Amino acid sequence: MKRIPFLIILAALCLPGTQADERTLLIGPKTIGPGWRDNIVVQPEQFASTQAGDVLTLYVDQVKSGAQGAFQDPADWQAIAPEYAYFGLSGNPFQLKVTPDILGKIQARGLAIGGHDYRILRLTHIPAAEMVEKIIYRGPSVLMKDDWSASAAIQKSCFKDVKVGDALHFQVSRVENGAACKIMDFTWNVMDPSLDGVPVGADGLTMPITEQSQLIKLQLAGNDGVSMRVGGKGYRLDRISVVSFTGVRNEDLTHAQRAPREYALQPGELFHGEKAFPADWSGNLRFTAEPFQDCTESDCIVVCYESLLPDVDAQISFRENKGAWHDITGAAEPVWYKLDGNDVVLTLDAVMLDKLMTDGLVITGIGATITKVYILKIE
Repeated sequence: MKRIPFLIILAALCLPGTQADERTLLIGPKTIGPGWRDNIVVQPEQFASTQAGDVLTLYVDQVKSGAQGAFQDPADWQAIAPEYAYFGLSGNPFQLKVTPDILGKIQARGLAIGGHDYRILRLTHIPAAEMVEKIIYRGPSVLMKDDWSASAAIQKSCFKDVKVGDALHFQVSRVENGAACKIMDFTWNVMDPSLDGVPVGADGLTMPITEQSQLIKLQLAGNDGVSMRVGGKGYRLDRISVVSFTGVRNEDLTHAQRAPREYALQPGELFHGEKAFPADWSGNLRFTAEPFQDCTESDCIVVCYESLLPDVDAQISFRENKGAWHDITGAAEPVWYKLDGNDVVLTLDAVMLDKLMTDGLVITGIGATITKVYILKIE
């Protein structure tokens, strides 16, 4: 289905001579493959002008069934907020409203974007001051019980002024741990797979309207006039508002962060690209067990790199892709390999091979940009 850009021009709401911009922070493409192994860190400087209340929008494509995204803190790879530990993706943009807590994290350490089975096109920023919000549903408030039995019925008339490019903001209170929302049409079917059990945070959740097909669903109602049903668990739905953006996308990419160039993997290659391992230890490469199934003892894993950081003791280590990331050799403490300009070669033995074929591999470290990881077969 053809996607419509996430923008709307509302000249009547703009001040004379002013224009609000949706500014690109990260430009892709960046493939987020299967197995929660891929990620990209948007650097802190991209958020220097961000303020609490601003909106970040993630644009994606090549979304597979069941795809999920995640917004994480690069310091510890925990969710940037509980409701962003995972979220469903279906091809439509996904929005994050910046809270004061999130703002402190992303300005200090940046934002890691991960998940599985989709491709990032870009991440953008819209200032809160350039958005107009209007309440379209004022209640009655509905408390969503833990058994998923409660729901709010929203009349078709609430959406009469909603347009493509707007976003619906579901305002909530009494949010519990594990709160989730399900947004359905008047027939009780979920409006979109990504809206089935979406996590709910203290600020609720936002549903961008990016396609005409979404508006059509809002305009279809039963005999009682209901076009949307909002359910879930662990929160109270208080109000719904429509948020209109009063500007256009600024296509100046001069200061945008660019995702590393992507390559088609050749036989035996585990990674080919540019993956930074900065000095803050936030860099890692994760591989599932699948590519190691044909390995034998004495085969080698070779790591190529470039761009050694000055004044950094550049090094990497090889870990199990599970739990606490124990060293792949079985050693009690991590084994570190110094980066001196030569490729790092890890010769496999029976212990390492068993761990690789069962759990996969994590390569972590600091001080360089990894450009290639491949399996060298020893005949």
